[in-house]
Amino acid sequence: MPAQSVTNSGPQPCTEYSHQVEGYVVDLDGCAAGGGLPGQWIPEDAPQVDAGEPPAPAEAPEPIVITAEDLKRLPIDPGGLTLQPAVGSVLVNVETIAMSGAGQQQFSTTILGTPVLVRVVPVDYTWDFGDGATLVTTDPGAPYPDHTVAHVYRAVADQRQVTLTTRWAGEFQVDGGAWQPVDGLATTSEVSAPFAVREARTALVADR
Repeated sequence: MPAQSVTNSGPQPCTEYSHQVEGYVVDLDGCAAGGGLPGQWIPEDAPQVDAGEPPAPAEAPEPIVITAEDLKRLPIDPGGLTLQPAVGSVLVNVETIAMSGAGQQQFSTTILGTPVLVRVVPVDYTWDFGDGATLVTTDPGAPYPDHTVAHVYRAVADQRQVTLTTRWAGEFQVDGGAWQPVDGLATTSEVSAPFAVREARTALVADR
């Protein structure tokens, strides 16, 4: 029985990467990268398959920022306003000493599952002594005899009160990162208990 030849009707092997026979060219992507059958022949005028646009990258989450409005909502402790002498009256033409116990404070919260720290520090103090006189300092004051904030009342009065307004600057830290400044300030106010301004009187007494 004579030998029979076998014709392979399947895809032709890809032996060259720029081969053209009777209007057919080799699909280089299929040959080189396995994107189709090895050696597959594709007509020159075959329609191109649109693989579609690549998916858009996911949008980065909005950065967490603490604003001045956030700062103003914090329960900042004013620190306490203290006057010396600490009695119900002070003397005309004698220094009345004032001081604040304000200091740095820190708060923690969680925003969108991320830990956030906020810290505030006092930056200046406005003292209103109730007789029309005001004083702005960056010093919180200190007790006698090292006092740095004081006022002298020049007239008697049945009632006076001191009002202290403190402004606070803030910084915030997101998930242990670098500290970032808050754009804006917060304020706190406190008022002393009312007191009288008295005139000191002298009196002669007999020697004993």
